[in-house]
Amino acid sequence: MGLFKKDNCCLCGEKAGLLDKKCIDGKVCKDCRDKLSVWFDDYKNSTALDLRTQTERKKEDEARAKTLDFSRIFGEFGVILIDERAKVFTAFADTSSSLFGERKAVSSIDDVIKLHPDLISFDQVKDIEIDITETSREEKRTVDGQQVSYEPQRWLYMYSFTLRLTVDHPYIKSVYIPLNKGTVQIKNVGRRLWTDPGRKLAAHVLGLPELVKEDCAVIFDNETLMHRLFRSDYEMPDYSYGFKCTHENWSSIMEYQYYLAMAREIERIITEK
Repeated sequence: MGLFKKDNCCLCGEKAGLLDKKCIDGKVCKDCRDKLSVWFDDYKNSTALDLRTQTERKKEDEARAKTLDFSRIFGEFGVILIDERAKVFTAFADTSSSLFGERKAVSSIDDVIKLHPDLISFDQVKDIEIDITETSREEKRTVDGQQVSYEPQRWLYMYSFTLRLTVDHPYIKSVYIPLNKGTVQIKNVGRRLWTDPGRKLAAHVLGLPELVKEDCAVIFDNETLMHRLFRSDYEMPDYSYGFKCTHENWSSIMEYQYYLAMAREIERIITEK
């Protein structure tokens, strides 16, 4: 490994910058980093040989990707493309063409190859987590130049859906895919209607996963007792997912369901449940 100067990239020999990543054998320039996996970040424990081996594997993945049938494509901000028959997928956290540009559609194998895919097999997936992040704020009105609460209070809840996969792969530890390009916004009259006994009962009886912890309050996903016992294909209960169901927020609640269903469908396909 003594062929290149310390200020040069240990892979290609070109000039390396002060902010370039460092591996065991020296620095790695941006051009060489671009040839590595977007999911790779463990430079400090990798040798130049490890990184060269990774680039060779990625070339093999790109060649193989041309032969696969990515018939299932999910996500908007990020995307996951799945070949169910080969039991292989590739994923990208962000498919934007520029910092402020439009999101680039990934709809063909040519689009996939341009993004230098990593292929991950279903049996390499150790765990899948559906991460639903909630933020909220009270909506107020202006009266005599002052911001005052509505009566009753009105709240806006915002949700982002991210699929997180832990994998057993030679150089990838985890993958995350933000599914929605903008937050799902649900307006509600008053706070979400959660009762502590009801939440604990639903968690115990249905085995619901904890999704978010905010201010020590535990928020579960949609499979509440109300949802399981009273909802049919033709009607939604007055309170759904802790929200007052109205004409104003109906479409937003349905959008919430859409992304949750998307995440669960991906999980079902990969885990073959």
